[in-house]
Amino acid sequence: MMQIEKYKTEIEYCTLERCAFCREGCPSWEQMRFETYFARGRMYLIQGILNGDLKLNKEIADVIYSCTTCGYCKDMCEAGVPTTDIYEAFRKDLVKNGFAPLERHKKLVEYMKHDHMRNPYGEEKTKKYEWTTEFSNIKDKGELVFFGGCTMPLRSPSTLKNMIKILHAAGKEIAITKDEWCCGSIGLRIGDIKFAEEQAKHNIELFKDMGAKTVMTACAGCYRTLKKDYPEILGEKLPFEVKHITELLVEILKINKLPFTEEKEKTKVTYHDPCHLGRHMNLFEVPREVISKIPGIDLIEMKRNRKNAFCCGAGGGVKSQFPDLAINNAKDRIREAIETGAEILLSSCPFCIGNLNDALNEMASKIQDKIKVIDILDLIALKIQEK
Repeated sequence: MMQIEKYKTEIEYCTLERCAFCREGCPSWEQMRFETYFARGRMYLIQGILNGDLKLNKEIADVIYSCTTCGYCKDMCEAGVPTTDIYEAFRKDLVKNGFAPLERHKKLVEYMKHDHMRNPYGEEKTKKYEWTTEFSNIKDKGELVFFGGCTMPLRSPSTLKNMIKILHAAGKEIAITKDEWCCGSIGLRIGDIKFAEEQAKHNIELFKDMGAKTVMTACAGCYRTLKKDYPEILGEKLPFEVKHITELLVEILKINKLPFTEEKEKTKVTYHDPCHLGRHMNLFEVPREVISKIPGIDLIEMKRNRKNAFCCGAGGGVKSQFPDLAINNAKDRIREAIETGAEILLSSCPFCIGNLNDALNEMASKIQDKIKVIDILDLIALKIQEK
């Protein structure tokens, strides 16, 4: 029995309704402009598999994996079809039947399974913790545990250093382990559920041994995986709370615990909602509340924001397997940000920031001069008075 069989009724709702509200705003549709590159067309493909009219093949796999699983179509669906859940179920079927992981995804899984790596970038595990060496106030155990993930320590360690600067200014201490594995988000998005279970079990036991009451992360993908996916795939409640860094920052800023510099002029910024933080976890207002409490900042919204926010194009394995698709989506998002008149495009997801910066670096110099892409943490760190 295939995983998608349990969604047969919902798939029929979509193919009968034929409304296509899910089309405008779908990342792959906006670039490809073919029926099979948005939810309705994909539902027809999956229905063809269920009815026996089509057989699983590489071409169908490519179409299903071209989706960033951003959740836009799921939120737009008038019939309530859980499209994102269906795609992820179908990906499990593709893995089970040998049509996935796709070429570049296979490499990611190999890296994550390697004892000396445990990350999708193929780098030595020890490199993930190099950024911590200049800090003497990081503990090995404690009630507040920071889960670094893979992307931030390996691709944007300066942002993590800024995070420590902020937490230190607020009088907060964190514990970090040097034996964490990748959260497993990539395995889940690819459809390798067995591997993701192994990741989850390892990390949860690690947090327990550290005495964690709260596990905090600065990565939107890790946040969704720890908070939502871990309890679901293991079938049990977590013995600790999971928070995103912005949730902790709101608590800190509500009691004015950060020594901000005085600002005479306003800086215009706009905010990009990461899909794993926003649509997937409904964390829309918390990051905005954080931004609103930074002195000298004027937040201007893009025309597509919150539940209607346009995906950066990098999620769901698209960045690795279909990099041009990811970059082209990010370029469209950057143009939207520039339309607001903002000088800075903020986000709170290292994957979004990485893809948006990759896209910006490919654009004309006159566009690059108009806007910068940074993490909320980097902006806060710039505004803190040095002691």
